[in-house]
Formats: sequence, structure tokens, C-alpha cells
Amino acid sequence: MEDNATISYGFLSILPPVIAIIIAIWRKQVYLSLLFGIWLGWLIISDGNVWQSIMSTVDAMVKVFQDPGNTRTIMFSALVGALILFVQKSGGVQGFVMMMDKFLNKLEHRSPKGKRKLVQLMAWATGIIIFVETSISSLTVGTIFRPIFDKLKIPREKLAYIADSSSAPTSILIPLNAWGAFIMGQLFIVGFHNPLNALFKSMIYNFYPLFALLLVPILIITGKDFGPMLKAERRTRKTGKLMNDGAKPLVSDELIKAKPKKKIPHRAYNMFIPILTMVFMMPFMLAYT
Repeated sequence: MEDNATISYGFLSILPPVIAIIIAIWRKQVYLSLLFGIWLGWLIISDGNVWQSIMSTVDAMVKVFQDPGNTRTIMFSALVGALILFVQKSGGVQGFVMMMDKFLNKLEHRSPKGKRKLVQLMAWATGIIIFVETSISSLTVGTIFRPIFDKLKIPREKLAYIADSSSAPTSILIPLNAWGAFIMGQLFIVGFHNPLNALFKSMIYNFYPLFALLLVPILIITGKDFGPMLKAERRTRKTGKLMNDGAKPLVSDELIKAKPKKKIPHRAYNMFIPILTMVFMMPFMLAYT
């Protein structure tokens, strides 16, 4: 039989990711969607043999851990989740909220609208500063700014937009992270002897991340919301609801609703020190490894 690597499946090759995306949007179940997409891919490769495709799917997931890089990535993601939980349990997030409350109370000359804009700009700037990795950066921004956004009656949709549109583009534009290491590896494979230089020179052509990153402060400052975001703003102003009825956050409740441990002082530096350590250690460890 001809090697699977040399076979062209044509249109069928795009079915697994397309169907996985459709199921994720429809059912709001990311893991289930990915699992179905993987199985469908193996079903196509195995010429419709259901049993073989199931076994190949399980085998493929097990083999992920054979690669040290994959295992390190999974461990890193798990440890970041633990870090986010730690800064909440240690009172770091609550300390940050208290610090922000004092800061906003001092701005008596600012209107509530002005305070809302300032906090949103701070969330945008935080997403840029924490350039470690897309999902990790957006998770961090969402975790530390969610209580403040909730107090100021800013819809969760706006927080999600700001977190994603500041974190994802920054991770692409600043190569001192996992994304940059991956791209440089690919450039080296295709023949670039100085992949870092090639990556830097190509940054000006990353039109989407540049546009997405600059659009956020423009929309915040002008207050020009439109489409579903405008509906979300109107809903929050009229009803006080931060999310649509039936909306299900993609982040687990354990992270969102984690409470600080009792008898622990709420201090902002319990959040700043761990997160800044992670950010500053990222480029160092990339160079070391």
C-alpha cells in the first residue's frame, strides 16, 4: 500500500478542521470538537475503517508525550493554570482590585465614562506586556481585570475582545516567546541561516496583528462600538447583565470563581511578582534551551 504521507486527499483534507470548528461554535465544547476532528482525520486516512480510526486516534494522542517538546508544552500550560489559581488563592488578584479601587477613587475629576476607558486601556497595555503566549496572556488579562470590569459594568464581551486582541497580536509581533521560537525553527528548516533576522524583517508585513493591536485603543478612546459589541454594551447598561443569558465561559469555574484563602492579606504584589517572573524568565529560558 502507498505511504499515507504521499497521498493527496484533496478536499477531504480540510474537512476535519472545518467540522471541528463548526462543532466548537455549535456545542461550545472545545475538547470534544478537537477529538472529533482528530478521529475524522484518521477515518479519512484509514479509508473509512471505523475501528482502525479509533485505535489510531488513541495511539496518536499517546504518542504526543513521546516528544519532549510536546510534553514540556503541556506541562507549561498546566503550570500557568496553577500560577493563575495561585495568584487568586494568595489574594493577589483581590489586592490588585483594591489597589485599582484606590487609584480610581483618587481620580475624582474623571467621569465614570473616563474611568471605564482608562481601565480598558490598562487591560490592553497588560496584554501587550505579558507576551509569553497567546492563550496564557489572554487568560492572565481576563483573570486580573475581570473583577474591575464587573465593578464598572463593562460587559464580558468587551473584556474578551480586549484580552484577545492585545495578547494574540503581541505574541506574534514579539519573537521572544514560544511562538517566535516555533517560527524561527520553521524558517531554519526551509533554509534561512539567520531566522531571527528574517523574522524581525518580516514583522512590518504582519498587517493583521498590527491592525488588530492598534484598533483596540482607537475603539476604546472613541467609544465607537458596533454590531454585537454595541448590543452587549446596551444590555449591560439597561439590565446590568455582564453576559447574555445562557452564555457559558470557556474558562473553567475553578479559575473564574477561585476565592482567596482565609486569613491571608490581600496584596497586589502577590500577583505582580509571580506574573512578572514568568514574563522575564521566558526569553531567558528560550535562549538557554
